[in-house]
Amino acid sequence: IYSDLGLVWVWSRSGLGLDLECFQFILPALPHAIDLLRDAVVKVKEAVDELEDLPSPPPPLSPPPNSSPRRQTEDKGVQCEEEDDEKKDSGVASTEDSSSSHITAASIAAKIPDSIISRGVQVLPRDTASLSTTPSESPRAQATSRLSTASCPTPKVQSRCSSKENILRSSHSAVDITKVARRHRMSPFPLTSMDKAFITVLEMTAILGTEIINYRDGMGRVLAQDVYAKDNLPPFPASVKDGYAVRAADGPGDRFIIGESQAGEQPTHTVMPGQVMRVTTGAPIPCGADAVVQVEDTELLRESEDGTEELEVRILVQARPGQDIRPIGHDIKRGECVLSKGTHMGPSEIGLLATVGVTEVEVQKFPVVAVMSTGNELLNPEDDLHPGKIRDSNRSTLLATIQEHGYPTINLGIVGDNPDDLLNALNEGISRADVIITSGGVSMGEKVCEQIVSMNGHWKMQGILDPRPTIIKARLSCDVKLDPRPEYHRCILTWHHQEPLPWAQSTGNQVSSRLMSMRSANGLLMLPPKTEQYVELHKGEVVDVMVIGRL
Repeated sequence: IYSDLGLVWVWSRSGLGLDLECFQFILPALPHAIDLLRDAVVKVKEAVDELEDLPSPPPPLSPPPNSSPRRQTEDKGVQCEEEDDEKKDSGVASTEDSSSSHITAASIAAKIPDSIISRGVQVLPRDTASLSTTPSESPRAQATSRLSTASCPTPKVQSRCSSKENILRSSHSAVDITKVARRHRMSPFPLTSMDKAFITVLEMTAILGTEIINYRDGMGRVLAQDVYAKDNLPPFPASVKDGYAVRAADGPGDRFIIGESQAGEQPTHTVMPGQVMRVTTGAPIPCGADAVVQVEDTELLRESEDGTEELEVRILVQARPGQDIRPIGHDIKRGECVLSKGTHMGPSEIGLLATVGVTEVEVQKFPVVAVMSTGNELLNPEDDLHPGKIRDSNRSTLLATIQEHGYPTINLGIVGDNPDDLLNALNEGISRADVIITSGGVSMGEKVCEQIVSMNGHWKMQGILDPRPTIIKARLSCDVKLDPRPEYHRCILTWHHQEPLPWAQSTGNQVSSRLMSMRSANGLLMLPPKTEQYVELHKGEVVDVMVIGRL
């Protein structure tokens, strides 16, 4: 309403006729606007409830095949009255053209609740002849009469709005962003819980295709197929400890040392009764030996003159067969599934692939994520500030967050608040990326274009079937007031000496424009909504915290 009122005051300087026309057009909504300005909550709610109960208007009818085409030139395209006359002469009823953005007086009046219309008649200027009505007319008929001239604007009005309407007619957008006065005063969409939002994202997200990569490039990737071992591990009986390979049946006693088995070498001697062989951790067990006695359970009796060799040792304990020996295939057997489909690979998994000799693996493709910012007020970070402008920070933050998780990104830059430019940018993003994230549009503004795709959706696309965030318990380091809605409050997690839980320190003011509250934040306090019993949480209380950074 305020936008149309503003146009009335500006244009009133150029003539009374234009002023009256605009005034007639917005007149049915003026009582509601006055109620809003006066903060008349009851009347505003009644009007909103009545509007919501009205049925949706029928779709515009296509023009009859024999009707005259709408003339497109600027001087003739505004001849609404002449067109209506032509249709009347030819016996064709006047209907709303599907390619036109004009609205008829009847269609406007049909959408206005009776309570608003009745209050609207009371504010009519009584000294204006052009707005007079007959006593016999109903309030809705009076509203239709008042709107009749506004539905067929004069040439001056047509030239004023034709450029925007042409843009809208050529755009695929279903929202007319020029009609600010008809926007919702409150969001028509109900609040959605975070749990439902997460579930919706996961349900609507498809898993991408697969590709073959080298195992060294597997960090952060998700396996698309099971991985099987080609060999046994260990491929030979191996010693678990440094010590001596013995025959368990010999028991304790003095033994001659016949040599040494080291990792990476295959021993050539066989251990006979009364003999032992020195072994290192991971070294093959020589033939004839069936146990290992650790060096701590022995005593050296004799060595070579130069001290480079052990010649005789005393075994102090009774060994049992198989003691401190890893048999063939003890860790991994040939043909065993070592990594399952859907495994999210990290350093350990890459090491395991190297262990079993699998160097090529099939993984889910990474989603390519395109990011763009929207808004006429935005400048690139390297640009100098101008009046009414701010530097674009959201795009840089989003790109860095996505890259931190290893996903390839596309920077679509800044797009102004123009439907065609937005459509072109979105089409470019669709052709090059799997996900588009746009930053722009706030609160109840009429120019909103926002698609929020959480990291959970990205994880689902790359094949992580249970992409839940990491949530831990922490104690509040200060009092926190609750909001009627659930909140995610940025915080810094720190550990105090000998305390089992970390402490969560608020980063301060949490308004979206205050970027300083993001600095060093590594957690999000998962705050419940305010209730009559709980309006704030107190220092020391334990809350859930979603981990978003390094601890």
